[in-house]
Amino acid sequence: MSSLTPHDVIGALETISRDIQKHTEELAELDEAAVKARVGQKVAYARAFLSIDGPMDVRRYTADMETRISLLESELSDQRHRACQQALKALRDRLEVGRSISALVRMEWGANV
Repeated sequence: MSSLTPHDVIGALETISRDIQKHTEELAELDEAAVKARVGQKVAYARAFLSIDGPMDVRRYTADMETRISLLESELSDQRHRACQQALKALRDRLEVGRSISALVRMEWGANV
């Protein structure tokens, strides 16, 4: 017999549900931050590129060097967004496992009553 009670399962599912809500809200904020960082990087690159004289390759590589910090910030913002998406997926997987456990606990408790 399992040591879990229906109350334990309900508590675990409620916790997972709250975590999903929190991560969903965080994902929306991270999505907005990633978009802003990407646009900021493109604008910074365009300004740097247009302010440089010389052949296209020189302008492009110089603009790359001048905007490397904003590029890194943009990439890190995208990475945080992806990490939150993965955490949310893991929480949803845990929720499905919890639902399966809940069904088994209910069945077990029903058989023992």
